[in-house]
Amino acid sequence: MRRFLINSSIFAVALAATPAMAQDAPATAEADTGGYGDIVVTAQKREENLQSVAAAISVVSGEQLDQRGVVNITSLQQLVPSLNFKDSATTLDSSVFLRGVGTINFSIAAEPSVGFVVDGVTYARSGEAFGDLYDIQRVEVLRGPQGTLFGKNASAGVISITTRRPGNELGGFVEAQATTDEEYKVRGAIDLPVSESIKTRFTANYGRFDGTVRNITLNRTVNGYERWGVRGMVVAEATPALTFTLIGDYRRQHSDCCAEVIGTAPAGALAASLAGVNLKGDETRQIRQNTLTFTRETSWGVSLQGDLDVGALGTLTSITAYRKYRNFGKRDGDFIDTVYNIAGGNQLDDFGPQPSKTFTQEIRLASPGHQTFEYVVGGFYYNAKQQRTFERDDIVCSATTLPPVAPGLAPCAAGSSTLRFPSAVGTFGSTIENYAIFGNLTFNVNDWFRLIGGGRYTHDNVDAFNRRTPATNGGGPGLLNVGADYKLHTSNNDFSWRAGAQFDVTDTWMLYGTYSQGYKGPAFNVFFNQNANQLAPIAAETADAYEAGSKFRTADGTFTLNTALFYAKYHNFQANSFVNLNGSVITQLTNAGDVSTRGVEVDALLRPARNFTLTGGLAFTDAHIDKFNLPPNSPPGSSTRQGERLPLAPKWKGNLGATWKIETGGFADIELGSQLSITSDQVSSLEPNPVTRRAITIDGYAILDANIALVDPNGVWRVNFIGRNLTDQSYATLITTGGPGGSFRYLLPRDVDRYFGVNARFNF
Repeated sequence: MRRFLINSSIFAVALAATPAMAQDAPATAEADTGGYGDIVVTAQKREENLQSVAAAISVVSGEQLDQRGVVNITSLQQLVPSLNFKDSATTLDSSVFLRGVGTINFSIAAEPSVGFVVDGVTYARSGEAFGDLYDIQRVEVLRGPQGTLFGKNASAGVISITTRRPGNELGGFVEAQATTDEEYKVRGAIDLPVSESIKTRFTANYGRFDGTVRNITLNRTVNGYERWGVRGMVVAEATPALTFTLIGDYRRQHSDCCAEVIGTAPAGALAASLAGVNLKGDETRQIRQNTLTFTRETSWGVSLQGDLDVGALGTLTSITAYRKYRNFGKRDGDFIDTVYNIAGGNQLDDFGPQPSKTFTQEIRLASPGHQTFEYVVGGFYYNAKQQRTFERDDIVCSATTLPPVAPGLAPCAAGSSTLRFPSAVGTFGSTIENYAIFGNLTFNVNDWFRLIGGGRYTHDNVDAFNRRTPATNGGGPGLLNVGADYKLHTSNNDFSWRAGAQFDVTDTWMLYGTYSQGYKGPAFNVFFNQNANQLAPIAAETADAYEAGSKFRTADGTFTLNTALFYAKYHNFQANSFVNLNGSVITQLTNAGDVSTRGVEVDALLRPARNFTLTGGLAFTDAHIDKFNLPPNSPPGSSTRQGERLPLAPKWKGNLGATWKIETGGFADIELGSQLSITSDQVSSLEPNPVTRRAITIDGYAILDANIALVDPNGVWRVNFIGRNLTDQSYATLITTGGPGGSFRYLLPRDVDRYFGVNARFNF
């Protein structure tokens, strides 16, 4: 058995030598690692050494983000192989995937599969955290079901962000960044101690970017943003045993993002509607849209955490939080700039606000460490209310006297055409309420063997409504002529549990194996055009997950090797598929059936010399459909789609990074860094037609970044020259059907083109 384990570790080292990225990213900030010291994580609701936790956890430090000039949550997918990000025309519909599992969700009465937690506070929508990352201590990515400690919206994993705490002395930093494609950012922080027992920290950031796509019709660049935010933290030691932490934040974002480019030629005469656009798939950088797709967001929140030392029982923690979020978006739904007298050539625009508010309360007791029995027990309450007012306006042309621009294609305009202006407004929303009690126990049988157990009991209440007026002026594509007044309710109880064991082979090598259950609560497919046949609740999603891992680290911290094997099967998988409803392509949330994901993750860190670090890791993920629930009235012989890959689940993903600090002995040291990330092919959505599925497949790509920094030996200043996507690799984050004339739409990421920049930081 020992020989098998040693051989497996040797094989893992060979894998880690391939272009890959560290699963546990051990090169974290000095505050977390103490140089070559331990990496501290809170994945089990207590501070622990990463190498002693029986779970696959990726850790990205604030220092790593600063060195690379990365301040955006979407960039994490280039640092964590098992993480993938789905972009969208609005952050409301953006989502995260871990190990190939996530929710492409557009329903207001459903939740994501990957939970987001910031300083212990659960966010209702992942998109609320998709702004800039600033003043970050560390980001922990917990892969696989995390329901025992983090709740029902963590059936695929959790992203937990910890921000920097106030220092003991007056100080801070200011930082500015500018790039060759005209992106500008400024941020700063200051520590203001009030007394020996009260300390504060305040941070602020501002960013602006014009975008990467040219709208020919509006004569402007789009897919950019302007955003700013502020954050404050007060830490007060009321007594030697009691500490309060008060955190408040506010942010705003105005973005003309994200217009989808038409990357393929429309069929037939409608091709004339994109005249002058150079259609080159994901290399397309032009659109012709007469409506500006944009999002306006406002988000703020406040949390109060109390930590009470109760002696031998441990630490009693209470976290009370309230968050409010408002999104107003407008979207060009026809992707062209002219009304034509042709079927499918209508103009269609969607817009409206979506406010939400979330209240959470958690209380838990965590025992002291290094005891025979170590435990975390607690309770959690969650109440999230969301509402959306959605208006869809059409322009339909039934006749025109204007000359055709192509055979069978004539433009329409007021005074020369017969036009209708159908419109409809819907207001729909949800209230999701959750009660839970949870516990986790570690039994230290002896110095080298531990048993793990835990469970969570959850009760969900989901209420939803939909009120829609009938479409005016005879309706039109994407508009129903019937109104709606639906009130929906469902509830569910669940008990999920976890069990496992840890074995210390040596003082520096640990093996573990765990079984865990995942749970995501019931939902409703509530959306604008919902009809009477779509009122049934979407059943809760559950998972059975197995994980076996090895964590090895030399005593001096110069070499780390962590591996994990995983398998998870999801039942009643909640997924969206694209359908055509009333002439408009939409996505429909459903229980798709049973899916599974399995694979291996390998991470390594090597410090072959002082000030020189290599990180590498590789993730192989096989996520596919096991059993597909055929929709009602499916034609005979319809495919069960067994074996079809899940969306946004590349089989191979890896990363290789290097950092080297050269101590010159002069006025500045030199830091060199590089990062290579590789992603294999991935399909964008569930699609039964193999031809269409190939058309919406994102081809594999590799992204190479680098930086050169001049650093003051005393740590006062730093000037960092960065290069992103140095090979100028164009790629899409999503390809979907529904473009004009049967064409395909492409969403492009921020780093779709090569650019350079400079970042300057001054510490005081």
